Parts: sequence; C-alpha cells; structure tokens
Amino acid sequence: MKNLLYLLLALLLPLLAAACSTKYSDAVPRTVVAAFYQDFTLQYSQTATLPQASQPELTVLVEELDYQICPKNARCSLPDLVSPTLAVTGVDGQTQLLKMPSAGQQQINSSLAADTVSIRANGRRYVVYYKNWGGDFDQDKPAREDFRLTFRVAKP
Repeated sequence: MKNLLYLLLALLLPLLAAACSTKYSDAVPRTVVAAFYQDFTLQYSQTATLPQASQPELTVLVEELDYQICPKNARCSLPDLVSPTLAVTGVDGQTQLLKMPSAGQQQINSSLAADTVSIRANGRRYVVYYKNWGGDFDQDKPAREDFRLTFRVAKP
C-alpha cells in the first residue's frame, strides 16, 4: 500500500509542478550595457549598466511597471498609460527610485516630448529620459514582461 502511495505521489508531483508554473520563467532578463546619450530598451525587471558592465557609473533597473491599456474593441476616454518605476544606483551604492512619467504628464507616446527627471548621483547631475514604450502583447491581457521601454541617460 505504501508503495502505491509513493508511486502515485511520484506521478502527480511533476503534473502539479507543471500546472503551477507560469508563462514566464523566474529568470532575470539579461543586463543591457548602454552608453550615455544613447537610447536603450529595457523590460520589466531588466537592468542597464552605464557606460560599461565591469565598473558601471550608474545602474538603471525597471523596478516596477504600472500600466493601463484600453482593450481592443473598447472605447476608452483615457489614453494608454505605461508608468515605470526605475531604481537608479550610483557607484557609492545609493539607490534612488524614479516614478515616470512625472506627476504632470499623463502619457508617453510619439506625439509628446520625452519625460525627463534630473537626479544626483556620484556627486554629479544626470538626466533620465523616458522616451517611449511599445511591445508585442495581447491588447486585452497585456503582461508587464511584454512591454519594451526606451530610455536615455545624459550627464550634462
């Protein structure tokens, strides 16, 4: 009887594991190496190191992603909105959270100027530009992993 129970558990355990798995793996997306003054694209939970991977001056992580997308075949009074929260870390290990777009702006699309935020890190000023967003996703059920966000960092 015990052997039958163990056999049943051995058969059901892989089925339970497969049923509990999600569409996306828990693997962290690869780090992007970006240069200052050049656009780079990130996904949710992806990191960019500027200007190099070995000793980055700044590290930018898409910490959180809030969005409101109007479903297909629906009439929405508000435009689509994608608001990332970035965690920007300097060489000294200090991290700042940036919620974009900033308070006065409702959306980011090609008809608007980029949202910009000025931050201080490493004893100097940097400007983070949130340029645009896009992605290949189901309009009715988008997942935050499907969005592609374009940024630029300048050090004036």
